[in-house]
Amino acid sequence: MRILLSGAFNPDFEALPEHVASALRALGHEVRLFDHRAFLLPGRVRARAAWLDRIDRRALNSRFVGAVRRTRPDLVLANQGMVLTRDSIERARALGARCVNWFSDYPAEFEAGLAIASAYDAFYLSSSYAARRHAGAGHERAAWLPFGCDADLEGVPADPPEGAPGARPGGPPVPPVVFVGSHYPEREVLLRFLRGLPVGIWGPGWARAAGDPHLRTMIRGGALRPAAWSSLYRGARVALNIHYGCFGPREVSGDLANTRVFEILACGGACQVVDRQGDVLRLFREGEHLITFASGDELRACVEAALRDDGKSRSTAARGRAAVLARHTYGHRVRVLLGLAPPDFGAAGTERPAALQDVAAAGASR
Repeated sequence: MRILLSGAFNPDFEALPEHVASALRALGHEVRLFDHRAFLLPGRVRARAAWLDRIDRRALNSRFVGAVRRTRPDLVLANQGMVLTRDSIERARALGARCVNWFSDYPAEFEAGLAIASAYDAFYLSSSYAARRHAGAGHERAAWLPFGCDADLEGVPADPPEGAPGARPGGPPVPPVVFVGSHYPEREVLLRFLRGLPVGIWGPGWARAAGDPHLRTMIRGGALRPAAWSSLYRGARVALNIHYGCFGPREVSGDLANTRVFEILACGGACQVVDRQGDVLRLFREGEHLITFASGDELRACVEAALRDDGKSRSTAARGRAAVLARHTYGHRVRVLLGLAPPDFGAAGTERPAALQDVAAAGASR
């Protein structure tokens, strides 16, 4: 199958579009790429002049339709891509392409997604909450498609950060507890509950917390590439995961399982301790595949318990890895996007809520 994949491609940051392209090619499909963030003008210029922004957006959509004409794809697959207009998607469909969107970055541009979803042959959302909102709006072709993992994560070549195995001869070992992720206020507050424990923090923006007396000894570095964070997850005993907007209104977090849920499990070394999001519990078994918490005090208690019983932590991590590789790789996800498998999710042996079954059935019928 010939596929045109429209995404935001960044050579310095591998993200979902790269994983999807790799999984599609592994299945033998021909994949061409279109970067829907490749504006002619910098964002700071477009932000100062609305008319320049309109012109640049029209030019980008014209290039997109031109790419469809040239490649004549069987499938146009967009990852979010709210810059692509309804007219552009309808023209792609008129040229014979099936058009599918994986709207993964909830809550960004959610209202724009609601407005354009009906233009697509199928519209998948990373959050079951978001999928239910689409179903409530009458979008029969919308369904839940959670994130996934790269099945080859364990084989990523080592390029570890300072403090990871192999960083340098005689260098410090990986901390027993690691957190990798951008700085958000809710994360800073929760991580304070771990003061005094052997925690290492990496990620963009943590320089803003360098003056926090509870966290400054934990902060180790900035953004990491996959080889580096996978090395941390394999070498640590506990891997922390705190969702954006955790414990806030559901419309903020989307109740979703973020990419880190799957990535930590795929690495198979550290036991994942994650805030209790609804989709996490729909996909994995609490206490069997990972450990969850619902407050700062419970976070500390979970981490301390995991550090006390290393054998239990390692077995939890091993079961989690087996579960994620069995059902939740990007290879599994692209089969749904290709229409070869239904969007059927839930931990093995568990029943999904009826509302989710209805959303899944609607997506599979298209």
